[in-house]
Amino acid sequence: MSESARYRAVVSYVGTEFHGWQIQANAQRTVQAVVERALRRFRGGASRPVAAGRTDAGVHADGQVVHFDLLNEADPIRIRDAVNAHLPEDVRLLTVEPAAPAFHARRDAVWKEYLYRWSRAPVIAPKIAPLVAPASIRSDAGRMREAAAGLIGERDFRIFSVRHPAGESAVRRILGVEIEEEGAEIRALFRGDAFLRGMVRSICGVLADVARGKAPLDRVEELLSSGDRRLLAPKAPAKGLTLVRVSYTE
Repeated sequence: MSESARYRAVVSYVGTEFHGWQIQANAQRTVQAVVERALRRFRGGASRPVAAGRTDAGVHADGQVVHFDLLNEADPIRIRDAVNAHLPEDVRLLTVEPAAPAFHARRDAVWKEYLYRWSRAPVIAPKIAPLVAPASIRSDAGRMREAAAGLIGERDFRIFSVRHPAGESAVRRILGVEIEEEGAEIRALFRGDAFLRGMVRSICGVLADVARGKAPLDRVEELLSSGDRRLLAPKAPAKGLTLVRVSYTE
C-alpha cells in the first residue's frame, strides 16, 4: 500500500498574470492551479498545495510557503527540478524539503512579512514597472513613517479589510513597520502575525495619501478609532505588493 509523504516548499512568483493564489471557478490561471497541475504531472495523486497566505490578483511573492503530499517519498531536489520543468516562467519552487506529517503552511505560520514599493521617478524603468506603484514626487517618507507608527500592536483592523465575514474576529497584531528610502523608491515592510484580506494594500493607500500631504499625520489612528470608511483612501495598486517571507519560529 502506497504511503504519502508531506513536503514544504518556498514558492516565488510574479503575480501580474495570475488571478491570485487560490483556485477559483471563474479564473483559470491562479498560482495554486498551476502548481497543482505541475505536481500531478510529476507524481499522479499529489495533493492540492496549501499556502501560508492567499495573495490577491496581481500580488507577487518571493517567499510564499506551501505544503503538499506526494504518494511515496522522493528526493526533494528531484521534486523541485521536475515540478519547475512543468511550471510557467512566472512561478518557481525555490526550495523543497521534507516536512512533518502534521505540518500546515497556514496554521503553523508565526508571522509574515509583506513589502510594498512605490517609485517617485517621473519615468519608471520597464524592468521594475511591474513591481512598483507610482507615487507623487512630493511623497515624504518621513510623514509616512510617522503615520505608520500608529499601526504597531494588537488592534482591530476591520476598517482596512475587504469583505470581512461578519462575526469573525478582525484583531491582528502588527509587529513592525519599516519605511525606507532608496533613490526614488519608498519601501514599507510590514511584519504581522496575520493579515486580513486587502489589509496591507488598504493601509498603503492611506500611507501614500499621508506621504503626499493629502491626509493628516494621524489618519491611521483616526481610522482605527472611528471606523469611518469615508476617511479611507483608494487601495494601493496590487503590483506594488510582495509577500516576502513567512516564519515558523518566534
